[in-house]
Amino acid sequence: MNIRDGNIFEAMRLVLPEHRELMAQIQRERAKRKRPVLTEERLEEMQYALSEAVREGRAVRVTVFTPERDVVLVGHVTVRGRELRVSTAGGERAVRLDDVTAIE
Repeated sequence: MNIRDGNIFEAMRLVLPEHRELMAQIQRERAKRKRPVLTEERLEEMQYALSEAVREGRAVRVTVFTPERDVVLVGHVTVRGRELRVSTAGGERAVRLDDVTAIE
């Protein structure tokens, strides 16, 4: 790797301890996932599936975004304000609606 690739610390032969921690922090920041941007059409599909599930009392599959990985919850849902409560076999879990990436 050379300096033109954007990481001046990795291009140097001698790395000071202070720089080593900074390099590790830069790598952690790069490894973080970005939140997906949902289209209006996808949001409408999710809203329709959610309203059908609440009205008919059906179980749904909810995919929740976290910086490390996606978490999939399956269960019955209720909505309280900007929060979605998913009742699964392991108990009830509260999820922010902003973190939901898919409802099926």
